[in-house]
Parts: sequence; structure tokens; C-alpha cells
Amino acid sequence: MRRALGNVDLLYLVAAVLFVATLAISALTSGTDETGLSRSASVLDEGPGGSAVLRRWLDGLGIRTRVLSGDRFAPDVEREKVVFVLGATEPLTPADVSSLRDFASSGGTVVVATEAGATEALLLNALGVRLTAFAPLGELDVVGALASATGARTVSVDRARELDLGSRGLPVARSQRGPVAAAVREGSGAIFVVGSLAPFLSGQIGDAQNGRFVLALADAAIRSSGAVAFDEYHHGAHPAPDVLAILERTWPGRALLVAGALVLLYVVLTGRRLGPALPLEHRPARSSLDHVRAFAGLVRRSGHGEIARERLRHDLRAGIARAVGMDPRAPAERLFGALAHASPERAAEARDVDALLARPLRDGDLLRTVRRIDELVRSEDTAGVGGGRSPRLRS
Repeated sequence: MRRALGNVDLLYLVAAVLFVATLAISALTSGTDETGLSRSASVLDEGPGGSAVLRRWLDGLGIRTRVLSGDRFAPDVEREKVVFVLGATEPLTPADVSSLRDFASSGGTVVVATEAGATEALLLNALGVRLTAFAPLGELDVVGALASATGARTVSVDRARELDLGSRGLPVARSQRGPVAAAVREGSGAIFVVGSLAPFLSGQIGDAQNGRFVLALADAAIRSSGAVAFDEYHHGAHPAPDVLAILERTWPGRALLVAGALVLLYVVLTGRRLGPALPLEHRPARSSLDHVRAFAGLVRRSGHGEIARERLRHDLRAGIARAVGMDPRAPAERLFGALAHASPERAAEARDVDALLARPLRDGDLLRTVRRIDELVRSEDTAGVGGGRSPRLRS
């Protein structure tokens, strides 16, 4: 029992430590300035803690800017010459670190600004740079070739971290106690590490010579007329991963796709049935009367009764033409006139029926008209007016 309670206490302790660590990392990565405002360093943030003013300022100077976002983080030295990674809120993966180092090795410039170093830890470790104590507030001195080339002598910060440069870093800005910004050569390019977000923020870019300092870091893009890219991918500007991304971009997922394709190919080539066989459904044959009724129902619902009436008029005139020995395509008056010579009464009835079929009729009237046509044609056939045998009309 005591051991069980001890395990429970240990779990509570671990949960509490993880909770505190999460809060600390969140506070360090997002942070607030001395005014209590959030400092995201995102170019999509229009507040004083964002970098939207920095991007508009570069655009106003004629320097092309881009935003890196989407489903992949892939800076390309052919499209941009400088990449700003400012206050990343999502961890850089080994693939992201490799992309940035390859970009710098190809002649590009990477500027990494951070005050926590948690999300950029993999990149900082690869460069041999480490964040140490907090630097004194105020103005920092810009040193080395960066200062002499641009005239940026001081940088104003409200929060900064000092750097341990390791064996590869060269200081470019320092406080009274140590370096706060450094440059690390990578191939034919360079990666700058700045231990403060202040020079890039909209609310502080105009302080001291912060603007000159930022232009000095973007010098590679200015000299080559290239573009400056801002990393918004690690600020969350990318779609959330889904199952399809796992299948398409991981080797286990690709293996599953290949296995599924092979199984499908096997089923197709062997002709195997998926599931039990379905019995055939035997339906009784339909009579011709069913088809006639179905067609009549369609005509009635469509509201085009003229189809049936025109057919009946055609049958009437064809029966009369057959009886008098004339062409069925002859005008109706000629057919009725020829019939009048043999039987004026039948001719009058035929004209009456033909006139009825020229206008809409109710269903009952239409059926009576069909009966009259049938009797009229049969009587003419049996009377031998024109000879020949006439088939019985069907309603």
C-alpha cells in the first residue's frame, strides 16, 4: 500500500515539474516587453511587439520581402538572400536546421534572434553558440566590420541574453560584460545569432541605431538585389499535419502505400472477389400494357398532352388516307374532301374529331376520342371505301 502511494506521489511530482517547465518555456518564447505587451516578432503582428513595421520599411527601401509559410520550410538561395528567423515559437527540427545551414553554405545569410533559445536549440548547438546570462538593459556597442561598414555604432535593447560564442563565433555586438550578437561563417555565407528581439520589433526599431543594425544584417540582400524572407513557418503559419502527410512524407507511410498498391494489383490480376457473391435478382418480364401505362403516366406528369393528341391525329388521317387510297402526307382538307365523296357523314365526324384533337382535352374526353377514331377507321375499312386492311387502333 505504501509503495502504491509512493508511486502516486511520484507521478504527481513529475506532472507538476512538466507543468512548470511548460509555463516557463511559454513565457520565455512568447514573452512581454516592459510595457506588458506581447512580443511575437512576427511580421503578421501589427502591434509594437511584432515586426510588421520592419517588413514595410524594407519594402519602402526597395528591398523585396517574402514570407516563408506553407506545408514545408524550405528557404531557397535562388529566391532570397537573407532569412530572418525572429522569435520562433515552434521548435526547429533537424531538417529545418539542415535547410538553414545549406542555405548559408550556398551564399545566403541567416539571422536568428531569440531571447530563450529553446526552440532554436538544435541550430545553436550545431553552431557551437550558447545563451548565458541576461545582459544589462540599455545600449549595446556594435563592433567589428559590421559597425564600420554601416555606421551602426549602438543598439538599444530592453531585454537581451549574452552569448557563449564557442570556437566559431565572432562578436558583432556586445554589452559591458560580453557579446550579445555574433556571426558564424557557414560555407560561403553566414549565420548571425542575436540574443535579443528588440532591434527587430515595431515598437523599438526606431530606437538608437537599431534600423542601421538590421540593415547591416540584411546587407547580402541589398548588395545582390535579392529578397529578404521572414520565417513565419515557425510561428505556426503552416497547415496542421494530417494522415495524408504521414503517408506521403514518412518511410513507414510510404511502405504502407506500396503494400496497399501491391495488394490491389494482386486482387486485380488474380480476379479475386471482394466479399461474398451477390445473388442475381430475377424480375418478372413486364407486359406491353405496363410500358404503355408508364409512358402515359410520364406524358401526363410532364404536361405535354399534345404528344398523344398529335399521334391520334396522325392515326386518324392515316386511316382515312388508307381508306380513300391517298398519300397520308396529303393536306387534311384533301383527305376529308375525298372521304366526303363516299360518306359525307363520316367526313363530318372526321373533321369534328380532328378539331377536338387540336386543343387540350381531359383524360375522359381523350379516351372517348380514341374510341371514335377506332370506330371511324374500322367502319371505313369494312365499308370498302378505299379497300385494304386497316389495323385496329390502340389506346
